Amino acid sequence: MKTLKATKADHQIQACINEQQSFYVIAGAGSGKTTSLISALDNIRNQHGKHLRREAQRIVCVTYTKRAVAVISSRLGWDDLYIISTLHGFLWSEIKRFTPSIRKALQEKIIPGRIAKQRADDDGGKSKKALTARTKAEQLAQDLLGLASVPSFTYNDSNFSNYLQGEIGHEDVIDVAAYMIAASPQLRKIMGQKYPYIFVDEAQDTQENVVEALNMLCQNPGLPIIGYFGDPMQQIYDKRAGDFKGPADSMRIPKEENFRCSVNVINLLNAFRKDIQQFPAGKNADIEGSVILRLIQTDKPGAPRGRYTPEQIESASYKLDDAMAQWGWKGKEKIKHLYLVRQMIARRLGFSDLHNLFTGDYASTRAQDDYENGEHYLLKPFIVCLYPLVKASRAKDGRGMIDILRQNSPAFDPKGKNASRPLIEMRKRVDTIISDLNEMWDAKTVEDILRYFRKNDLYPASKRLVESLDRNRREEPFDVEKHALEKGDWLADALFDMGLEEIATYCEFIDDNTEFSTQHGVKGEEYESVLVVIDDVGSAWNNYSFAKTLTPKSAGGEPTDRQRRLSNNLAYVCFSRAEKDLRIVMYSQNAAAAKLELLEKKLFTAAQIEVA
Repeated sequence: MKTLKATKADHQIQACINEQQSFYVIAGAGSGKTTSLISALDNIRNQHGKHLRREAQRIVCVTYTKRAVAVISSRLGWDDLYIISTLHGFLWSEIKRFTPSIRKALQEKIIPGRIAKQRADDDGGKSKKALTARTKAEQLAQDLLGLASVPSFTYNDSNFSNYLQGEIGHEDVIDVAAYMIAASPQLRKIMGQKYPYIFVDEAQDTQENVVEALNMLCQNPGLPIIGYFGDPMQQIYDKRAGDFKGPADSMRIPKEENFRCSVNVINLLNAFRKDIQQFPAGKNADIEGSVILRLIQTDKPGAPRGRYTPEQIESASYKLDDAMAQWGWKGKEKIKHLYLVRQMIARRLGFSDLHNLFTGDYASTRAQDDYENGEHYLLKPFIVCLYPLVKASRAKDGRGMIDILRQNSPAFDPKGKNASRPLIEMRKRVDTIISDLNEMWDAKTVEDILRYFRKNDLYPASKRLVESLDRNRREEPFDVEKHALEKGDWLADALFDMGLEEIATYCEFIDDNTEFSTQHGVKGEEYESVLVVIDDVGSAWNNYSFAKTLTPKSAGGEPTDRQRRLSNNLAYVCFSRAEKDLRIVMYSQNAAAAKLELLEKKLFTAAQIEVA
């Protein structure tokens, strides 16, 4: 744990706690937000812990990821005075026993809202969008009718709800809980009595309706109070609070120190925002560091739908390699490569065919999300068990192989069906399986491996996987509109025919064993040297337009307000990961003009911009 001297913001936070006043901390990148959060939690324990325990009250801290939960819990000594939880986990724990109220929220607010959204997307025609929206609206209407007979509800920890099975997904847990808290003074009273102190970490990524509900919970003078910790400039997800605030009369507390970045990187960050101007506040005050932006001239995209041709992709990649070589960064250790989306990483690491499959015509939004999160039912057996097993085998890591099988394989579960079999028999079976997998990995297909793992019970086969393996192959040509709801069959069939080379590379990337990351995936991280690659064409993502945001004149137009906000914020997040040196590569169809625009905006100095 980093020991930092208490800052002005820390003293203001403590004053709010003493005066039972809600507050919201605007913490710039590298400002020691987590340290201030944990210090505040610890101070409440020191001052009021005995009283809180006597009254059976607890201190709540909700944060964005399970990883953050573990970090905060560890630094507080795993004390059960605290509830440290993800937002979803905390909200579900508070509402799960109120089945009638959950049903009422779904009936009166949530499902009708979902139906209205789908109907707005249905223009009555036969387009893919209209047909999909119509089908979804009809299904939701049936769910609404059948909801009365659902006896209870569970949180299924996925992106999707199955209402008639009583399964509530991520988004619905948030919306149902926010609705219930806002609509029920009694629920607010119960929560307020149990939790006199509620802290929200990464508040900019908390949904607006949750912020509104929690503010209602803490709107009166005195306890309970709420403290938000976050940074609007680091809000990179859609439909979140972003520019969050506490209840009326809460105190705004800026946190302007930067303990992470070098002087030159901090200067760049300050040029990107006006609400906070940071200053180096630790050893970094003596580290000048460096910032270089290379603008690489590109041709107009030559492929359909405004995409690059293979030749243009090769040229862009070569120019990136050339820049790395000139900077002395090619092959250099301790460099993090940040790209906007996996398409660009897939090109560099060599799993483009896999990526194109899971982002192409056969892939639903859910399939793409699950692929990007490492959760797709066809890929998860490889990520969790099969590839780690082969990798451990080839590293001659016998203990690692045993651990992987004991943790993941029903056949080797110490309490499973084979628990009574002789140890020597199970060891021979391990040797056989490892030998088979090693032989198959370089010569067989995805389907071959999946059938082998199912036959040998190496990983729990999901219902969807069993169905995909047992059904007949789809022989008819794929029709986008006709097969919209069955496209996953074609996706599975195409994946089954693939070899394992790209699967291995994808697994390494998902397990964070490469120097490459998506720009979304590094928030909260820090690295000595960072390379950020900006390429609007290569990203093929309409949510962002870095060229129009940073250089609208040379890019041929202004971005939408949404594109401007998301692009500025994501750039800020990426740039602020660098502890010492930052390199930025930006592809432009008018590099010389783009340089002039950047100089006019005073985002970079002339010495920091290269044109190639």
